[in-house]
Amino acid sequence: MRYLLTILTIGITFPSHGQTLTDLHNRLKYLQSPPTFKHDTTGFSAMPKFDFFCDNENPNKSDYYHVVDLNNDGIKDLIYSGPCKPYGQTRIFFNTGKTFKKAHSYPGEIVSIEKKSSLTVINILKNACCCDYYSEFIQITIDSVSNIRKNIIAFGADTKIKLNARPKIVKVVGVLRTTPELNDVTKKDSCRNQTLKGNHVTRIQKFTDIVQLNEDGSWWLVLYQQNQERSWIGWMKMSK
Repeated sequence: MRYLLTILTIGITFPSHGQTLTDLHNRLKYLQSPPTFKHDTTGFSAMPKFDFFCDNENPNKSDYYHVVDLNNDGIKDLIYSGPCKPYGQTRIFFNTGKTFKKAHSYPGEIVSIEKKSSLTVINILKNACCCDYYSEFIQITIDSVSNIRKNIIAFGADTKIKLNARPKIVKVVGVLRTTPELNDVTKKDSCRNQTLKGNHVTRIQKFTDIVQLNEDGSWWLVLYQQNQERSWIGWMKMSK
């Protein structure tokens, strides 16, 4: 079977993400070698006091906080990103001037914060753990009126992310897998009392636009949109 409609232009927009392939490629670079995020607590002591359960066991209360104006209103807001069993936790607080309002809370720890002209973009990585078999790369976008948009890219714990220089959009159909190998052996999932099938992630039932990120022989590493909020990265075997 042939896979048609390959688009080679890196600057076009991938509809499911509302961003160019260049933007997507730059975002995914963080997964190849996640940087160490440096917290900045300047001004923390002057902020309204509050209690957050994830911080209760930390010796130094300010160690895992980051002070930043997220919605460009001139008031410094607060992010906690640090230990909170069984995962790390990132919680975003908007500063009203008198108290804090919780804006976002999700497992994972900050990889980067990008300040743009009218947006703040926060990238968070939740590594697979325990009975969660998939890591999640979460992007939180906050605009100047405090609207929040969340986009999640999930991938298997054993899925290695390595990018080609130029991603491209293609139409494909078939099985998305965590690794570039055919594994259809069923096994019992003791955590959820259900059956898992080999290294399957999901099946793309009809020809659908995906982003090809890399290739290894007849295998492609691709990004596939499940819905407006969630996408998956996995391997697909391409037949000619």
